[in-house]
Amino acid sequence: MVWAQSSDAELDELFGPQAMDVSDSLAPAEPSASAAAGEKPAATPVPVIALPEQVPESSVARVSRGRVIEEIVVTAQKSAQSIQDVPVSVSAMSGEDLAQSGTFDAGGIENFVPNVEIDIDPQAPVIGIRGFATETDNVGFESAVGLSVDELALARPEFIPDGMFDISRVEVLRGPQGTLFGKNTIAGVITFATTEPGELFEASANATFADPDEQRYEAALNVPLTEDLHSRLAGVYWSTTGDMLNTKLNRTEGDFTQGAGRLKLAAYPGERWTLRLSTQLSTTDADYAPWQLYDAPNTVLSFNRDYDPEVEDDPLNAQGSLNRAGYVTRDSDLSRALVEYDIGDWMGLSGATTTAIIGHAGFDLATLIDIDVSPADIIITDFGVDYAQDSLEWRLSASADGLFGWGEHVEFVAGVYGFQADMSSNLDTLAGEDLVAFAASPAGIQTLGGPEIDLSLLLDLLPGLIPGIPLNDALYRRFSQRTESAAIFGQMTWDISQRWSLLAGLRMGREKKTASFDVSQQGGIIAAILGAEEYQAQRQRRENDVSPKLGVLFSVNDDINTYVTWTRGFKGGGFNATAENQTDESGDDLLEFEPEEASSWEAGIKSTLFDGAVRLNTTIYRTDINNLQVVDFVNSSFQVSNAAKARLQGLEAEFMWLPRWQWLSVTAALGLGEATYLSYPNAEPTQQQSDDGQDTQDLTGRTLANAPELSFSLSPTVSLPLPWGNDLGLRWTVDAALRGDQYSATDLDPHSFQEAHWLIGSRIVVGPADGDWAVVLNGSNLTNKRALDLVMDHSVYDNTFVAQQIPLRSFGLSVQVNF
Repeated sequence: MVWAQSSDAELDELFGPQAMDVSDSLAPAEPSASAAAGEKPAATPVPVIALPEQVPESSVARVSRGRVIEEIVVTAQKSAQSIQDVPVSVSAMSGEDLAQSGTFDAGGIENFVPNVEIDIDPQAPVIGIRGFATETDNVGFESAVGLSVDELALARPEFIPDGMFDISRVEVLRGPQGTLFGKNTIAGVITFATTEPGELFEASANATFADPDEQRYEAALNVPLTEDLHSRLAGVYWSTTGDMLNTKLNRTEGDFTQGAGRLKLAAYPGERWTLRLSTQLSTTDADYAPWQLYDAPNTVLSFNRDYDPEVEDDPLNAQGSLNRAGYVTRDSDLSRALVEYDIGDWMGLSGATTTAIIGHAGFDLATLIDIDVSPADIIITDFGVDYAQDSLEWRLSASADGLFGWGEHVEFVAGVYGFQADMSSNLDTLAGEDLVAFAASPAGIQTLGGPEIDLSLLLDLLPGLIPGIPLNDALYRRFSQRTESAAIFGQMTWDISQRWSLLAGLRMGREKKTASFDVSQQGGIIAAILGAEEYQAQRQRRENDVSPKLGVLFSVNDDINTYVTWTRGFKGGGFNATAENQTDESGDDLLEFEPEEASSWEAGIKSTLFDGAVRLNTTIYRTDINNLQVVDFVNSSFQVSNAAKARLQGLEAEFMWLPRWQWLSVTAALGLGEATYLSYPNAEPTQQQSDDGQDTQDLTGRTLANAPELSFSLSPTVSLPLPWGNDLGLRWTVDAALRGDQYSATDLDPHSFQEAHWLIGSRIVVGPADGDWAVVLNGSNLTNKRALDLVMDHSVYDNTFVAQQIPLRSFGLSVQVNF
């Protein structure tokens, strides 16, 4: 934001004589339109707390209008535009704001952006927008939210935890975005822009120390190699301790270590040419997973207390017991080349620019999970993924005076896109040494459907009678897939008059997927428990995607813009990578699922009021989804099917206010929405329903999982001068976020219901106006709220659940230095 300067008289009235106003510019300013469009940037300013200059008496009349909110430039439509001119429900935030709030991963975005849910699981991140989230534990299932880093589209959500450093800007686009961003953006798109090299020598460093036991070191070096060749090197090392104590192994679960680096080059070989190169490497190691037993029957607790007397089933006490040291290791790489040529005036067009983006991205993931979530060694899951993608996008953007002589002005972007990806995975279920003891226990007999008899005496003797027996028994699932796709796309905004504009866009794409399945067993005990059969299969599927977009825009005046749009969204079908059988008991195919299609209406008002001191953007929407893809946890794997129709509808609002009190600013965001099944008569039953003899349940009219009806955030900021220097200031922000009632399990089991709750954070920043240094004190979940982030059926024990808490209270101290 930019704060208008204040006269000495006004400052005296606020703070007393000689007081000075403190500007709300802790975060780097948003890039100018030219910088966002790819022109040669000036040196990147890194202001910390800016203080105004003295205002001449002649400026008092201008100052009386108050402060003005700074324009935010986004690239939501593949070109640089003011956020107030974009006919999309979009939110933007700076990476600096996220970091100063104590948020170092993308999960913190949900605390500032309405109708967004992000779970940064180190194995399978889950992202949801407007109540539409995608469980990605089954690697054959693709996310409904698209990702983009420096304009490179990434087809897998696993990349989202790896690049949150040296971030310039994050944009969240809600609703189907297939016209410009392609398939699998049916819920929206999140784009990350990392800091580009500048023409001056600059360096920055940030060290953070937090409780419990967290360290994070981030640094960036900007070096101009020549007048037309600039470089930037950035890196991060991050280590944190988890919240949950594992009483069996006497260690914390959820420990996390990440190291990453990024090198960027920007070259300007001629007046019209821009070349941007970047490459990023990341490695992550995490303890996995911080799961706890939840509502386990006495038979389960008694059996496990023979292996750890401290076993209990309170899901909110940050204490669990697992005998295996589970882990996730992930190595990722991302490289991009962007070539831009400024054509200028050409064939009746003006401002013509052609852009080509060539990219490669890949990751290797290895996971070991103590899937029985207990101190007994019953079953282990060994999971791994090897993924690589290559893509090419070429587009032309330009404007003209009218369309074939009609109207006043037209702007358009058109291009082609090609993509290829290869993925292979393994999901192996391995028998542990205590599987035989479990099978002979009351808990095991109950799970396997045996008679309910009292074997408590035998249970007390089992560890002695049946010692750990190494079993060479396992079920192996191998899956590989190749994806090839191509598309053409275009979008046009036609100003038919000074106030009215028409919007039209279209994307046409084709995709081919080829998959290979190989399920085998060793021994046969695990396969019998899971009901799995050995098989090998080859499958191929082809899909065509046509995603149009139409809209009408009306500019009430220079400060108020309105729009109505209709968009079709498409999410590709695919293969069930964890299928244990080719067909179910009814003979229905289990290996494939069909694509989703969505039809979405959106109407919005974007307004700047009170001479630029207030910004209020509101959106209403309705999205109908046909052939909804759903994921259910069955036995020890996540199964995928098409089973429902759903409707997402609601309202979003974002508010920014710079009052005349120079020391205060306020931002707020509101999301009101319903995400309901229009038809889902054959949903998977809950555990209790299954025990009662139900094979299915009817969820028609019920809510989708991870879809709160209400989300709200409020962030007031107080900025004050400090007496220890003429240019020293302080900024204090309180971040209050409300998360509404929601279920985390697809079957809407009551155990997964989490009541609405507030999360309170705060940050205090002290630093000089020139931005040479800053000290940031932040805290998250200050009330130490204990809530459940995840609940799912236990994969081994009957009538038992697994839960994971949200992060507990944390305090951090950061020191930032800029040279």
